[in-house]
Amino acid sequence: MKQNIQGQTTRISLILITVELSLVSFSLFDSVLAWVLLIVACAAIMRGAIYFNFHKHFPSIRTLNLLALLCALGLIYSGMSLGLLIGMVNLLVLACALKLMQVRTQRDVYQLILSLFFLIGCGFIFNQTIVFSIFYCVMSFLLLLSLATHHAPNIQFKTQIIRVLKLSVQAAPIGVLLFMVLPQLPPLWQTPKSKNMETGLSEQITPGDIASLSQSSKLAFRATFNHSVPTTSARYWRAIVMEDFDGKTWKVHALRKKVRAQQLAANLEYSPILRGSYLDYQVIAEPTHQNWLFALDLATPNGNASNAEIFQSNDFKLISHQKLVSQYQYKVRSYPQAIKAQTFSQLDQQLNLSVPQNSNPQTRDWINQLRAQHPSNKSFIQAVLAHFTSNPFQYTLTPPLMFTDPVDQFLFDKQAGFCSHYASALAFSLRLGGIPARIVTGYQGGEVVKNNDQTSYVSVYQYDAHAWVEVWQQDTGWLRVDPTALVSPDRINLGLREAMSDEGSFLADSPFALARLTDIPWLNNIRLLLADVDYNWSRWILGFNQQSQRELFKSILGKITPNSMSLLGLGITAVIVLLLTLYFIPHWLAGRADKTQRYYQQAITLFNKHQQVRMTWQGPEDFSQYVKQNYPTKISTPLQNLTKLFVRIKYQNVNASNQGQLSIKNCQRMMAKELRKLKAELSSFTKRA
Repeated sequence: MKQNIQGQTTRISLILITVELSLVSFSLFDSVLAWVLLIVACAAIMRGAIYFNFHKHFPSIRTLNLLALLCALGLIYSGMSLGLLIGMVNLLVLACALKLMQVRTQRDVYQLILSLFFLIGCGFIFNQTIVFSIFYCVMSFLLLLSLATHHAPNIQFKTQIIRVLKLSVQAAPIGVLLFMVLPQLPPLWQTPKSKNMETGLSEQITPGDIASLSQSSKLAFRATFNHSVPTTSARYWRAIVMEDFDGKTWKVHALRKKVRAQQLAANLEYSPILRGSYLDYQVIAEPTHQNWLFALDLATPNGNASNAEIFQSNDFKLISHQKLVSQYQYKVRSYPQAIKAQTFSQLDQQLNLSVPQNSNPQTRDWINQLRAQHPSNKSFIQAVLAHFTSNPFQYTLTPPLMFTDPVDQFLFDKQAGFCSHYASALAFSLRLGGIPARIVTGYQGGEVVKNNDQTSYVSVYQYDAHAWVEVWQQDTGWLRVDPTALVSPDRINLGLREAMSDEGSFLADSPFALARLTDIPWLNNIRLLLADVDYNWSRWILGFNQQSQRELFKSILGKITPNSMSLLGLGITAVIVLLLTLYFIPHWLAGRADKTQRYYQQAITLFNKHQQVRMTWQGPEDFSQYVKQNYPTKISTPLQNLTKLFVRIKYQNVNASNQGQLSIKNCQRMMAKELRKLKAELSSFTKRA
């Protein structure tokens, strides 16, 4: 028979579950539909009204069934474009909200708690930062507390908190061990793009786009170098190569995408010519929901894991086989001098010399005149670059709008713009002069941070976004040319913040961003501390993958063999068993030390052996009275005396300091004496029977 849930403590358990569902659901705001969150809010308000006695009646089953049907239809209609994973998360949140409205039995509580554990797991899928991880751990603790409160409603709430906290602390070492040794499997799903996800760079730019991106202080990626960090002016982080220009917008060429898709399908990876010194480093990229990665020129994957997961394109890009739906860690080796040695294919020539027809006529006339004056490619390039230094060009994050013939307006009228304006104008001008050129977008610079272990890493933010030009020459190969460095050398050598200090436009749309507060020492220390914590979390926890686990095993075992792995498994099992033993020994010893309970239980066991089982509804005195009615006096009298002593110690608060009362020790001694009598009489009774 189902038992209705009642009692003040049980109501506290339900209000804890209500708070839990509300917080976890709203933490998934980017993935859960707004009307589903509204249903959650209604369920929470309803449960709160019942808890505070503002309302005393649950909604009827018929009402809930109708609401469930309408919600299911709404989810089917809204979920067509959500994808399987987000659709199932919305369904789970909706099911929890509806279940909260109809909790009436013990079974309903258990179903809701189990569903909430699954919902917390979904939270870890979408949000893996240290802040959200701490939040979901607190939510797990709260859910365990609600379960403990529901199971033991007579125990004080403060005692329950201490008990659950103690159990959680005891479970933490075992959880860490399992995290380190369990197989690190890849996810069985791909997280779809959430509706508010910022991806940073795009595969096409119109001059001015990167200027708006540079108003964001969001982290793009971090890089940890094995040795010294390159200078700021040498840190050009390549991401996307754009070769298609229509007179206004640059984008990745469709033919390049087609060739790359064919190479991926045939597994024909580009093998660059490597020469010169190299840099080894590790990158932790933030989610972009794109495949391209960040690296210094000229980059190759480093290590077995990175080689297997990263494809190298013939435009020198690194491309992940999977989209970056969460933080992604990879190792890279870069050869700064190698880009000059790469070959120039027929495809490169076709894509990087094409120019749109009938656009920017003033630039065309200027280039024709300039080319006639400078037949040499080298002198022609110098003449084009001299235009930027001999005219009052201004580097700004708030460039004027240029709707028609933007290159003409930028070069001859406005003469103010961001890096994409300069790169676009230079690449187009060089192509008009018959010199292959293309735009590369990525990031430049980054903030060098010293870690607690005295190692340094580079934090690159969205405001470090940058665009530059690559030019092909027969005698120099591919050569990076950055016109921004001519107009604003501080942008390249010192960073965007210092370059924009006079203009005051740095993060003007984000006045409270911590990146703006570096001049205040204590706020800057807080910012660096938070960045350091987040970096170590990303590197050691989120970045603990199959390769990291293998390296850990090698450091422990020396050489990985089936025998050594078996010994490691046995050792881990032994450690876990030892920890569990240490946790349970105090309880076992406490049970052994409680002679009162042990003596009485032995007496009950004696009757169980004689087919006289104490019923669950019988209290100690009820059972003693039953034995008195059905057994001889020689048997019932010792049990009566033993029961009186048991009740006196357990329920009447016997204290050795109270005069006129027997001490607990004397009572236990008398219980042992009566137990011996009971054993003897029951044994004699059994023989006679």
